[in-house]
Amino acid sequence: MAVSLGTVIQYLFYTVVLYVLVGAPISRILFNPRATESADTVTEFINSDRLAIPDESLVCPEHHYQTHILNRDPLVIYIEDFLSGEEAKHIIDISEENFKPSTVWTGDEERLDPSVRVSEKAQLDRTNIVRCIEERARIFQGWRPWTFIEKLWSQRYGPGGHYVHHFDGPATTFRGGIIGGRISSFMVYVDANCTGGGTNFPVMPMPEDKKWCELLDCEDSEHEGVTFKPISRNAVYWENFRADGSMYEEAWHAGLPVMTGTKVGLNIWSWAQPGYRPPKEAKETEEAKEERSLEEEKTEL
Repeated sequence: MAVSLGTVIQYLFYTVVLYVLVGAPISRILFNPRATESADTVTEFINSDRLAIPDESLVCPEHHYQTHILNRDPLVIYIEDFLSGEEAKHIIDISEENFKPSTVWTGDEERLDPSVRVSEKAQLDRTNIVRCIEERARIFQGWRPWTFIEKLWSQRYGPGGHYVHHFDGPATTFRGGIIGGRISSFMVYVDANCTGGGTNFPVMPMPEDKKWCELLDCEDSEHEGVTFKPISRNAVYWENFRADGSMYEEAWHAGLPVMTGTKVGLNIWSWAQPGYRPPKEAKETEEAKEERSLEEEKTEL
């Protein structure tokens, strides 16, 4: 029986469609050459002591903030008064003597590159105030299972300070699911005594309601998408990955150049690590020890 050319073309068309929809995803799942590399990356990260393990005995003062949902997929939330005035001052005070030039990574290489990033960074000592900020960020996400806050870093930007568009990676996937990665980010504006310095998301759709112009730079005609104004003590929260481990294109963002003044920001990254159960922290901070001793003395009296 003769087969027409049209029938052959039709079969070829359906074969290609079937491969794209079914065959390619399955082959990526079963024959993922990066699976071992991803697992090694996760193990290296866990062993680097970069996770802020929650302290079950931590007691934090009550704190109130207001939220505004900008986008639902990915989830993007603007948070007013994420920090108190005392917390913002504390972050600035403990950062001051620890600031050093910010670096960028290319593969395994860490280097200074002012064409990409110009700022200073400082890792924060985990005082009780800092631990309460970590816990607030964790609770904000609804006690997500297997999710930990990374130890916090502050960033200081002077005139010309910036960070070009980038993703808050890394993510490591295996068989289509996340086994480790920065699933979410907070950009917290600790102090924003500056002009410029907004956070730009070029792929994020601009909302229609003009009330958002109080928080967004609606007059920014130079950049596509959405630019958040840096407003002291406020924060922006966003999701980085879909459930299958793929990156949200909308999470592509930049710290635009500061024109005048100084901006101090706080990076809060959430690391997902399914199945990981961290060991109890062996050592208390000096501040925690002092507070516990005072409480014990009061009890004895």
